[in-house]
Amino acid sequence: MQDLSTRYALLTRLPLLQGISSRELLGWEETLRLDIDEFPPSDLPLIRQGDNCSQLIYLVEGELQREHRSADCIYTTRSLLKAPAVIEVDRLYGLTPTYEYTYRARTDVKMLGIRKHLLGSHLMKSEVFRLNLLNTLSACSQKRAAALLPCQLDNAEERLCHFIGTLFPDCEGEAELIIHMTELARYIGERRLTVSQLLNRWSEEGSIRLGRGHFTIYDIQTFLEIKK
Repeated sequence: MQDLSTRYALLTRLPLLQGISSRELLGWEETLRLDIDEFPPSDLPLIRQGDNCSQLIYLVEGELQREHRSADCIYTTRSLLKAPAVIEVDRLYGLTPTYEYTYRARTDVKMLGIRKHLLGSHLMKSEVFRLNLLNTLSACSQKRAAALLPCQLDNAEERLCHFIGTLFPDCEGEAELIIHMTELARYIGERRLTVSQLLNRWSEEGSIRLGRGHFTIYDIQTFLEIKK
């Protein structure tokens, strides 16, 4: 087990906890139970889409695959979440405090969970934590709002890129969209043949890996930046 100094140095580098002293975290140790759990790679979900968001959960080390199935069950997205990261902090409260994604361990991972009722009794009393949380929630809101802003799109490629951008507003690395070509064409108001030709061109350019009923973008951030 890590010694206390190493452990708390790690905790203070996590999102929302940055700037909080190790001494302050040490004072919360007994109540918050800041135990880090380890999980091996597995196809079994650690968190399921629709589960109650009852904890503030950190990905301390490793990578998670996150998967979202649309409400109409027409498409599924898959992307990566890399440590250090906080998992869906914007879903802790509000109208639907449930997880938007299903999470599986892609590598060996370390995770830390803090019960939601303990946020008010301890973490929310820290001005640093409150400011970090406000900044994070504001950033989430602004990124999603920017992704959904109406814009004039002149061709099929621009419409498809915009659609992909709304599905992966805050992702990095590999991203996969599972959807039938006909449904994808309907989403962006184009013919199936046009979408098929576009995806095949992207595949030839080396931007995506094209499969039956799905395609994988090798680097979503680079892809969307190039296609702007």
